[in-house]
Amino acid sequence: MKTFGQVFGWCFNRITKSLGNIPSLFIRMFMPVRKGTVMCWSYDFKQYSCNPRYLTEYLLEHNPELKIYWVFKNIPSSGVDSRIKCIRFHSWEYYKIANTAEFMITNCRTDSYRYYWKKRPGQKYMMLWHGGVALKKIEKDAEGQLGFSYLMKARRDSKMCDLMISGCKAQTELLQNKFWYDGEILESGIPRNDIFFAKDTHVNIRERICKQYDISPESRIVLYAPTFRRGHSLDPYRIEWSEVVPELRRLYGTDQVRIFLRLHPNLMNKADTSPLLNDPAVVDVTRYHDMQELLCISDMLITDYSSSMFDFSMLMKPCIIYATDIEQYDRGYYYSFSEMPYPVARNQQELTDTLKEINLEEHLAKVNEFMTGTIGIFERGTACKAIAEWMSRHSL
Repeated sequence: MKTFGQVFGWCFNRITKSLGNIPSLFIRMFMPVRKGTVMCWSYDFKQYSCNPRYLTEYLLEHNPELKIYWVFKNIPSSGVDSRIKCIRFHSWEYYKIANTAEFMITNCRTDSYRYYWKKRPGQKYMMLWHGGVALKKIEKDAEGQLGFSYLMKARRDSKMCDLMISGCKAQTELLQNKFWYDGEILESGIPRNDIFFAKDTHVNIRERICKQYDISPESRIVLYAPTFRRGHSLDPYRIEWSEVVPELRRLYGTDQVRIFLRLHPNLMNKADTSPLLNDPAVVDVTRYHDMQELLCISDMLITDYSSSMFDFSMLMKPCIIYATDIEQYDRGYYYSFSEMPYPVARNQQELTDTLKEINLEEHLAKVNEFMTGTIGIFERGTACKAIAEWMSRHSL
């Protein structure tokens, strides 16, 4: 049974949220758009991550004149550069910045009604999305699965968007044809992928992460990063690592092999993941804040339907698809599993057999052909620079 304080707090929260557009309207009436002010958020104000984060860190170093704000539902206690001003969603400062910032930057769809702002003259809204090449059908191609409210939100979002970005020919075609978007597309890459081209930083990243998880930097790291399923069942993610690790040790010629288990953030605090940690070589890195850094330091990726396979392929390292529920999961794919260069294992035995039989040189040759030909990749590690220049050209 809820206490009076809990009931009062819930009612107060609901009332203030319903009135959230009143301070926004007031601010738009009496306060101008402020040149050089940037407001960022990621995954519905949940994280300091993805494309907005990487762009932010570039701007801090190369455009220090900008005033950068990040919005969170729960402000993190660490991990955010001290030069960034963190503000809480649904606070007075949030209303003020949301309605006066010159640049609004996010990686996901925005609902202007629920976020209490309406883009005004002088504001530029940049939706940098949270993926590159897609395997699963998305947006207009997945209308039956996305629901009416999301589709309406997506259409409104695309209509007010000033810029989207692309890292390859295939992504540009998706944005043009499936996102209800007819605005400018900057074909200069994706900010979070710039790190793949900064080879001199990878050793330091590896040393830092290995120290955090108390493993040797000399270890061979295999990242297991499956995507999200509805229902929170762990069955599709189960691997008996005691059968797999010996094959990995044979493949890499060392006993120092570690499995980094990275579950989808939607599963955090919703499922007991301990049954998946069934071998001493397995390390749970689900809570590590930066997927791209994990990709950088990994020697192999095992995934299922995640677009991380395409990001990882820029590093020219091997990737294997482990998917026990292909028929049940299928909501439509842009590429058949047979045309992609990644070996597919549908069960435990096929996974161990794949590791026994894989020829890394032939596999990576197929990966290169797929990325340059079918995908049409044009990432060069200069995405952040190109976006910063776009912002400079479009500033007040």
